[in-house]
Amino acid sequence: MTQSPEDFRAETRAWLEANCPPAMRTPMRGEKDACWGGRNFVPSCPEQKLWLDVMAAKGWTVPDWPKEYGGGGLSPLETKILREEMASLGCRIPLMSFGISMLGPALLKYGTEAQKLEHLTKIARGEIRWCQGYSEPGAGSDLASLATKCEDKGDHFLLNGSKPYISNG
Repeated sequence: MTQSPEDFRAETRAWLEANCPPAMRTPMRGEKDACWGGRNFVPSCPEQKLWLDVMAAKGWTVPDWPKEYGGGGLSPLETKILREEMASLGCRIPLMSFGISMLGPALLKYGTEAQKLEHLTKIARGEIRWCQGYSEPGAGSDLASLATKCEDKGDHFLLNGSKPYISNG
């Protein structure tokens, strides 16, 4: 942290007050008010898109991710302060995404540089949307009872099984 926590808090609060549209400081009324992003995302109002865009440009849809991948590069303390100030002002979360909560952290830890460059910034800006597909008949989300198998055939993989349900797919 290059500045004191108090200075960062004051600067963050001032930025949020200046940039968070009033419509994005009201409680969400339901699923339509959530911003999931993706290629086919239709904002519930123009302010929702504006809020996503200004937060993504600042890197604050994923404040603790590195800047080179679309994040804010904030420290854990700075991220905590940002979230506290957003809550204090009633600011909505600008982007809700399995890409942010599940895929992104896995790519940050295990992904190749090419994978990170290809996917993380698009996730951070809400340009792409990811889903998780763990369910299968008779297993639900119990990964220990999965029956679908993948065999390495040398030049390709053979997948046997079925996946009828995917969350947010």
